[in-house]
Amino acid sequence: MGVTIKQIAELANVSRGTVDKVLNNRPGVKEETKLKILQIAKELHYQPNFLGKALVQSKEPTKLGIILTPDYNPYIQDMLKGIRQAKEEFAPFNLEISIKMLTTLEPAELVNLLTDMSMDGYDGIAVFPIDDTQVKNKINQLSDQGVIIVTFNSKIEGIKQLCFLGQDHTKGGATAASLLGRILPGGGDIGVIISSYHLSCHQCRLNGFRDKLAQKFPDLHIVEIQENQDHKEDAFKITLEYCNKYPNLKGLYITGGGVNGVGNALEIAGKSGKLKVVCHDLVPETIPLLQNGVVDFALDQNAKHQGYQLVKILFDYIIKRQKPASDYIQIPITIVMEDTIDCFE
Repeated sequence: MGVTIKQIAELANVSRGTVDKVLNNRPGVKEETKLKILQIAKELHYQPNFLGKALVQSKEPTKLGIILTPDYNPYIQDMLKGIRQAKEEFAPFNLEISIKMLTTLEPAELVNLLTDMSMDGYDGIAVFPIDDTQVKNKINQLSDQGVIIVTFNSKIEGIKQLCFLGQDHTKGGATAASLLGRILPGGGDIGVIISSYHLSCHQCRLNGFRDKLAQKFPDLHIVEIQENQDHKEDAFKITLEYCNKYPNLKGLYITGGGVNGVGNALEIAGKSGKLKVVCHDLVPETIPLLQNGVVDFALDQNAKHQGYQLVKILFDYIIKRQKPASDYIQIPITIVMEDTIDCFE
């Protein structure tokens, strides 16, 4: 059983009120007494009863907002599973979690959502930011108003936030280039499908991919880059265009959602298993493509875990008063192939 404030007070020969002041960083205690109490608490591994406090203080709900990109991307569906898991786990703390879903990847829509949320008294907001000046200004305005901001997946400089949760996407793009370079040792033409130029995560993936090709695999040439905004229909059309325009095409790299459209297009073009394909995220649509040899590698970032972590980070800071260990919580890059799918399902 953990040590209590009463026990610390008895050991320090002070009142419980004095211990409470010190542990909650309130003034009115001599420095010598403060240091003594803190030392005793440290030695006895004191943990505050945040559960009891939170339940006492929970007459008004703690309002958390999560802003996600469009849910037609299966990656977002997996994030929602993690958010719902956290919502259920933290239900006793009277959290009110509101999930807002963008319908496009356009900055204006995100600004409008943030503007609406600024009127609704949120304690914390986790947002997938779009790289746009108005978006950054609106997020910083919310932060200045006292809203705790966590960004995820797409890292943008100049945002006032508690922390960022996500991968090193430049490294992710470089990893994709290395994989293609190793399975295409003779070089050749590569087509790229980027999710959105407005999202820094995809810009970083593309930059990392290009740089690694230039450094290590100069015989691989990017013939064209098109944007699909995570739509599988657009990925389908782009893939067919690439197959028709570039008869010597050897590989495809897709930075975001829509890989199912790529698979369907390659089947129609008679090139399933003939073109080498690297994509991101192990989602239900990716698994059969890996199993059938249509996709060679998927670079995963554990979307469900990310969704859970978003709620937990805000909960830990707002309810438990615990800061994240870092202002950049990095998600590892996991390489998935046909033979290792079972390890990640």
